[in-house]
Amino acid sequence: MFQVTVVNLARDARTAIEGGGAVNLGTLSASELTELLDRFVELDAVENSGADPEILVQVRRDRFNIRTGQKKLFFQDARNLSEPAYVLTVSEIIAELDGSAAAKRAAPPASPATLPDGSPAAADSVPGSEIEPMPVVAERPWPFALLGSVLLLGGYVAYSEWDNRQGRNQPALAPLTTTERQSEDSSLTGVYTTGSEPGQHGIIILGNGKLKLFQVNAQAAPGVVYGTYQFGRLESKLCLATDQPGGLIKVIDRESLEFCGEIYKRVP
Repeated sequence: MFQVTVVNLARDARTAIEGGGAVNLGTLSASELTELLDRFVELDAVENSGADPEILVQVRRDRFNIRTGQKKLFFQDARNLSEPAYVLTVSEIIAELDGSAAAKRAAPPASPATLPDGSPAAADSVPGSEIEPMPVVAERPWPFALLGSVLLLGGYVAYSEWDNRQGRNQPALAPLTTTERQSEDSSLTGVYTTGSEPGQHGIIILGNGKLKLFQVNAQAAPGVVYGTYQFGRLESKLCLATDQPGGLIKVIDRESLEFCGEIYKRVP
C-alpha cells in the first residue's frame, strides 16, 4: 500500500490544475496507483507545462516524486532532489516502490547447472559447443546522472540556441500605461509553440511579468528556462522585453508571437 498525494493535479490525474496545491489521496493499492499513473502519463502537454503537476508517493520511510512529459514518467527520490530522475514505465515504478525491482537486481545470476537443457547458456557450458556465449546485460533504468545530463542539456540547448541567434542588447521600449499593461497581460497569457516535435520551442506567458521558455525533447521532459518580462512598444508595435537572452518577443497578434526569427502560435 502506498501513501499518495497529487500536486497541481485533479484527484483522478486526468487534469492539471495550475496553483491547485497538494491533495492527499490517502492509501492506494498497487492496482489503484497503476491506474492513476496510466492516466497521469496521458496528461495534456499544454496543461502539464503550465501547471507543473506531480504525484508524491511515500512507502515506509521512503518518499518519491513522479512527473510526466512527452508520454513518459520521471521517477525521483524526494529525499535527495540533487539526484536527477529515472525514466520508467508504470510497471517499473510499481516494482521500484514495492521492492521487487531491488530484489531482482540483488539476486545472484543463475548457475549453469540449474538452467534448462537447450538454453543458450546451457549450450555454452557444453565442451565444443558452437554457440557463442551471449553477453549479460543488466536490466536497469537509465542512471540518475545520465538522465540528469539529458534534462540539463535540454534546458541549456534551448537557452544557448536563443542566445546565439540574437544579441543580448535590447532596444528601449516606450512604456505602456497601467491600464494598457493590465489589458495586454490578460489577453496574451497562454501557451505559444513553434510545433510539438522534438527540437521545437515554446513560450508560456504566465502573467504578472512571469514566463517560461522551453524546448521539446525526445527523451526527456521539456527543457525549461524561467524568466520575467515587461511590456512596451517599439515603433508602435507591442513587444515583451525579457531578462533572458534572445531579444524582444514581438506580438504579431493575439494568437501569434515572434521570437528569434521563429513564429509561435497560441495553443488552444
